[in-house]
Amino acid sequence: DALLVVVEMELTPQAVDDLLASLDSAFYRVEASQDSKVRLPAAEINLLKLLEQARDVMTAALVSGNRDSLKEVFGGSCQRTGKIRAVLDASAFSDDRTQDARVETCRRACESVEQVLQDLGLGAALRAAQDAAREALARQALLVSTRSFRPPRPAESDASPEAVERARAAADAKAAAAARAANAAEEVASARSAEDEARAAEDAEAAAAAAAAAAAAKAAEEAAAAKAAEKEAREARAAENARAASAAAAAAAATAAEEEAARKAEEARLAAEEEEEEEEEDAARKAKEESGVFAEGAGVMAAGGYAGESSKGAGAAATSMGKGEGKAEVGGGKGKVEGGSRPRRRPLHEWPEGKLPARPLCHSMAVPSCRIGCGMQVAPGVTRHGKPFDTCCRGCALGRGHDHLCGKIDPSRVGSGRCKMGCGLAVAAGKDSSGQNFDTCCRGCARGEGHVESCGKEVGEMAVPYAMISTDDMFFKAAKQDLSLVQYNQILQEIRSLNRHQTGVAECLAKCKDVIGPARSDLCLELERLLKSGSARRPDL
Repeated sequence: DALLVVVEMELTPQAVDDLLASLDSAFYRVEASQDSKVRLPAAEINLLKLLEQARDVMTAALVSGNRDSLKEVFGGSCQRTGKIRAVLDASAFSDDRTQDARVETCRRACESVEQVLQDLGLGAALRAAQDAAREALARQALLVSTRSFRPPRPAESDASPEAVERARAAADAKAAAAARAANAAEEVASARSAEDEARAAEDAEAAAAAAAAAAAAKAAEEAAAAKAAEKEAREARAAENARAASAAAAAAAATAAEEEAARKAEEARLAAEEEEEEEEEDAARKAKEESGVFAEGAGVMAAGGYAGESSKGAGAAATSMGKGEGKAEVGGGKGKVEGGSRPRRRPLHEWPEGKLPARPLCHSMAVPSCRIGCGMQVAPGVTRHGKPFDTCCRGCALGRGHDHLCGKIDPSRVGSGRCKMGCGLAVAAGKDSSGQNFDTCCRGCARGEGHVESCGKEVGEMAVPYAMISTDDMFFKAAKQDLSLVQYNQILQEIRSLNRHQTGVAECLAKCKDVIGPARSDLCLELERLLKSGSARRPDL
């Protein structure tokens, strides 16, 4: 057979394929020439030349620096690089050519190309191509070595039968060795495949671990963001609560200042009235003393013989003063006194019909104005505790405007123990639903519907109150001290409605909290305590 001629070639896929075909043929020729001392050297020299040419092609691709061109020729399925690697690994040269530099330089060039392909992400394809090329090369080498054995013909050989038998034995041994080599190549391919699978599994595990770490980091970031948002919201709520508390405290302080100013003004007014009354009493006392002296002088003059209109008038004045019916001017006409003291009240029977006084008889000279500040005079009569009223009517005390009886109650028909509605009858005996004494004669009169059948009769005590209204209780003490008069009266009205079954516990508590406001949460808690203590007495509500 003629040797293959090595010529310079271009770096194209077709040119490299032609070179690899020549390389396969040269490798099989070396395998087929193993039993010929004449053909083997020539076949090995031809294979070395082709390996040199393959080295030059790969070196040129590397030196050009064009990775796209290298990938086009040696990439893709990587079959070309795998075939070169399989030939390098399977070639076994004789002693004279074992140390030939072309084998080692070609191997290094092949390794460089393989490294570039791995950098391009073709590592898996490269390993698969190498395994397939080794397996195919081992099978083909076994076939070639088996077919190349030709027993010597008797006419052409002078060897003895023993030599022929030895030659056949050697050929069988060589075939067995080739089979073992093929098996070994298959085992190596299997081992590399298993290694590739293990490496792929490791890569997958590493990727999963990286994904888990990324997910954990993201979850940590989201948790940190959620905590930060929650902290900001909490701080915002705290700031809002602080502002609300500050505003409520300012409002409470303003209300307290107003109430304190009103209280001081009332105290000043009362002090001025007391001072004025004291001055009037002093003036009356002085007038009485002067009248006594004047009467005594007049008597002396009459005893001395003085007669006339002056002595008669003096005696009449003395007699009149003695009876307590005379009148004298005091303090330069400041005011008239009766009986030597403060002016006498005009009895009710002396007033013309339809012109009764507009002030309650339970007050002194001056009739106070309504404490709410509406400008009306206080209502006549007294409370259930025997104290004069300090508001004009119930509607004004509750902040609802004046009711229909405001300013229309006859003062002569009210007073201690009498119906506050002005009917003139005595209050009913017993206690109402809040545990307090009745201040009206009957339910009909209290509602403005006329007297009922039981009016004036003993009605006894009502049902056990849910919340006893008592100024001795801590809640009522604090509420009366801290709240305005209208607020306090509104709370009392809601509790009375609860005791009368006109509302429920929850509704009563909600309305009272609206009246008290958020600034006094302690009063709301004390009210809840009061209502809870009533649940044992009134389980029906």
